[in-house]
Amino acid sequence: MIDRRRRRSITRRRGFNLVEVLIAMAITAALLTATLVALDASIRAYQSTTEEVSTQSIGRIVMHRMLTLVRTGTDFGPYPADPRVSRIRSDYIEFRTQEDEVVTIRWDRANEVLTYQIEGRAPVELLDGVVGTEDDQGNLLEPFTLEFEQGRRLYRASIDLSVEPDDVIDLEIEGDRARRIRLVGSAMPRLEAF
Repeated sequence: MIDRRRRRSITRRRGFNLVEVLIAMAITAALLTATLVALDASIRAYQSTTEEVSTQSIGRIVMHRMLTLVRTGTDFGPYPADPRVSRIRSDYIEFRTQEDEVVTIRWDRANEVLTYQIEGRAPVELLDGVVGTEDDQGNLLEPFTLEFEQGRRLYRASIDLSVEPDDVIDLEIEGDRARRIRLVGSAMPRLEAF
């Protein structure tokens, strides 16, 4: 008889009771929630970093190319309306390349894009997401500052752009955490300097 009771208690004790199952489910839910929160934070950080790095790389290449064009160009515009004014700010810069082509680099405020156009051809998008730089009062500044000397001779061209990172690969859960990138450069035309 004792053996029967022992067998029944042993056979009855093969599974988990309801309390043990609920505790196991609560622990599993807590671990899965913590894992998903960590995964979400990791995905957001990755997306933000890739957007910023991609925009910085492309922005640096564009800035380097524009400064090279300024260094090697001639016949710069726009000219000041008043010859006594030596410094102007503009949404565009024009110059003649070594191949004798007139090139215009223009910031389109409405579409937030920087375009490159060779005279007689359609403009080409150079950089997207150019939102502009603001002064202390919150006014948008023109990205090109041209300093002239002796009338129409360009002494220095400065470029000041702010770009909003926007990668092509967007995730629904990423949010909008990428910071604005500011690109600043200045160059003197070499052919005009000598």
